[in-house]
Amino acid sequence: MNGRLAAGGISISREDARMLAERRDEALREIGRVEFGAPAIAAVAEAVATSPCLLQEGVAQDLAELQDAFYAIRDELPVDVPDAEIAEALRGCLDEWGDAATVASMPAEEVMGFSAEYVRAAGAESCDEYCIADDEGRTYSFDPAEWDYDEQADGWDGEGWADGWDD
Repeated sequence: MNGRLAAGGISISREDARMLAERRDEALREIGRVEFGAPAIAAVAEAVATSPCLLQEGVAQDLAELQDAFYAIRDELPVDVPDAEIAEALRGCLDEWGDAATVASMPAEEVMGFSAEYVRAAGAESCDEYCIADDEGRTYSFDPAEWDYDEQADGWDGEGWADGWDD
């Protein structure tokens, strides 16, 4: 943890680390989940380490609040949303509101509004039309009602795809 927090010039004690582990276990128990791999606090700590709103005094409590928020948000989102996106959203929200307790009390959708990738993906999914998004985040929409299904593409060697379909 302290290696991740070092970028912001802050650190936690062994007692703080134990407290965070206990809060993690409690949060996972409350939502009925199991966590494999690196604990989420590692991603959260890395994301928020350089935030101007995270100060040495009170860092453990702020990290605990953000960890609780992480697990509450994780429980509401689909599995395919990466932990890094949630951590990015928590960082943006912390920078905007300045207080970890405030961030922890916010609804998941409001917090996730601070993740550029999540917003882009949600925008593409919410289109009533057929939508695709490019790597720069631009969304392109197509109305399937306007597609011309009467056109026929050429098949291999110039033969039409429908040639001989009734044979």
